[in-house]
Formats: sequence, C-alpha cells, structure tokens
Amino acid sequence: MNQNDVYYDSWKEDRDLILEYHGIDLNDAGVSNILGTGVDNVTRSQAIVKVMKMIEDGGIHHVIPVNPYKLVRYRGNNDLNVIYSKADLKIASGAGVQWASQQVGFPLRERVDLLSFLMELIRLSEIKEYSIFIVGGKPEIAEQAFFNIKKSFPKIRVVGRHGGFFNAERESAVIEAMRKSQANIVLVGLGFPKEDRWIDSVRDNFKNTVFISVGGAIDVISGQNRKAPPYFTDRGLDWYYRILTRPWRIGRLFRVAFFDLHLITHKIFAQR
Repeated sequence: MNQNDVYYDSWKEDRDLILEYHGIDLNDAGVSNILGTGVDNVTRSQAIVKVMKMIEDGGIHHVIPVNPYKLVRYRGNNDLNVIYSKADLKIASGAGVQWASQQVGFPLRERVDLLSFLMELIRLSEIKEYSIFIVGGKPEIAEQAFFNIKKSFPKIRVVGRHGGFFNAERESAVIEAMRKSQANIVLVGLGFPKEDRWIDSVRDNFKNTVFISVGGAIDVISGQNRKAPPYFTDRGLDWYYRILTRPWRIGRLFRVAFFDLHLITHKIFAQR
C-alpha cells in the first residue's frame, strides 16, 4: 500500500480551525437511548469540542466509538456495560448504530467516522499544542503510525508511542512512560474489548488524560491495514468489510443480525 494513501491532508485547507470550533454550540448535544444503551447524539464537530473541553477541564476521561457489534457486547456483558457507562463520550462510528437509533425513535444526527474524527482531533491538537501518546499494534506499526502522523502534521506533539503487545511486567513500564509523558490524549488500539478493559484498569494512574479507544485505527494510519473501500466507508460499514476480509470474525455478524432482529421486533410491538 502506498503510504500517501493514509495521509490526512486537511491541514492544507484554508480554514480558521480555532474560530470554527469556538462557534460550535453544545446546547443541543443530547443522548440517544438505544434499548437502554446511551449513545451521544453529536456531530463530529461537537464530539471534537467535547474532547477539547475534557482537556481544558482536566481529569480522566474515556471516549468510546460505537459500532453495532460493540453495542451488542456492551448490552450483553456486565463488566463491559459498567465500563461503557463510565465513559464520558460514546460516538456512533458505525452506520448500523444510527439505523438502530432510528428504529427506536431516538435518531442520531450523524455517524461520526472514527478515522475522520481522529485526524481532525490530531490536526486541532497540532494547533492547540495538545500532546498525544500512542499505544497499540506491533512496535513497527506504532512507529509507522507516528511517522505518518508527523509527516501530515509536522508540529504535532507525539510524546510517546508503544506497541500493544506487552506482558504484565512490561505493562508497568508502559504505564509509567504514559504517566510521565503527561499526554493530553492517549490513543489506545489494543482491539475490542481488550482496550476498553485495559483503559478502565489503568485510568486511576493518571490525573489529566483523555483516553480514546481506537481499535484498528492505528494499523490503518500506519498503512498496515487497508482502509475499507468507499462503498463501505460511505455507508458506515467498515466493520462489515473487516468481517468479509477476516472470515474468522463471522460470529460477530450473527450477533449483530440477532440484535437487528430484536430492534425490528421492538419497533413492531411499540407501534401496536
């Protein structure tokens, strides 16, 4: 894959980003209830502003992107549900979540594509001088992701990066490196649900950090994994493309299909 394919070049656009985001109103940013599971009803711009506010206010925060498969797991697993309920921002990264919200009568305004969200946040971080730490993928993948980000955003402060494969002994060194870096944003790509559980287990070691679960986004940014074709990304079906290209994940599709059936049944009975 050509490395240029993974570069995000909106930094070349003639936009006053700070002025643009200062004009974003959060008063209408609510939460959509999808069968008892809340998803933030925000635009991409509102999600970015919310993260900015987290950084400025301080404290520990967790941002979770949600697709249909994750929604099923969060609803059906007690410990994941607890972690999800503690998260400060849950963005609908999969179009299936937007569809689900429409079926239950709490429509989400838009799908927030994870990669676009991350790249816009990185671009803003370069301007605002927010610092970023990357954890995830193989060591060479984390390094290549760092290289690609720096090439697109030369002034960005990436204060550390580490591969996502480490044992318990190495883990303490990773946490200490993250803590000492005092990064404003930590991108964690350990795969779902491991990354959410890991963030929840280490968050008390920090004081002022926004953790973002990014799944396989680090692999995509590095160029290791090919981004889903436009047909899939335009429809929010990135997750479905990953299942097609990785058949061993077919079990996820059955879980989502069962959930869709549950939604349709819920809608039919609600209309009676």
